[in-house]
Amino acid sequence: MSGTARSQPVPIAGLTLTDIRTGSSWVVSTGVDSATAFVFLSPECPLCQLYTKTLNELSAKYQSQIRFIGIFPGNSYSREEILAFASKYQLQIPIFSDPDFSATKALDVTITPTAVFVKHSRLLYFGAIDNWASDLGKKRTLITERYLADAIDQSLSHQIVTVARTEPIGCVLNMY
Repeated sequence: MSGTARSQPVPIAGLTLTDIRTGSSWVVSTGVDSATAFVFLSPECPLCQLYTKTLNELSAKYQSQIRFIGIFPGNSYSREEILAFASKYQLQIPIFSDPDFSATKALDVTITPTAVFVKHSRLLYFGAIDNWASDLGKKRTLITERYLADAIDQSLSHQIVTVARTEPIGCVLNMY
């Protein structure tokens, strides 16, 4: 599913997430000078494991303009399991827990990995990071669509995001 951005308001401003590495709280800000790529992850999801390199590359490329954060929904995984995942796969972006699913539910995320790009309090992109995964267990040899990067580039160039939504492919979240 794809479509043009409708500049939807983001229902997550003011929610509190916990930094998994430091234990400190972070209140989600979606103000006029903020741009954030939220990526919902799970330590056991093979696609999440494989996308850590891509996330690090995107974060490095856009570091002065876009904040990238990883969100681990629920409390199915301990802090130690999430930290082990981040260490093993060398995930360099900030990582937060969403133990009560407040951000996850507000953004209607049900699959990991799912990318959500928010700029100036507006939802500009929701879905897959790119088209590498074509179906569960099936990956392309060549990525031809870079949905998240394209949405960020178009936004930074003050263009309309032409693909505002795709269906994420990955692991279904355990909502408990």
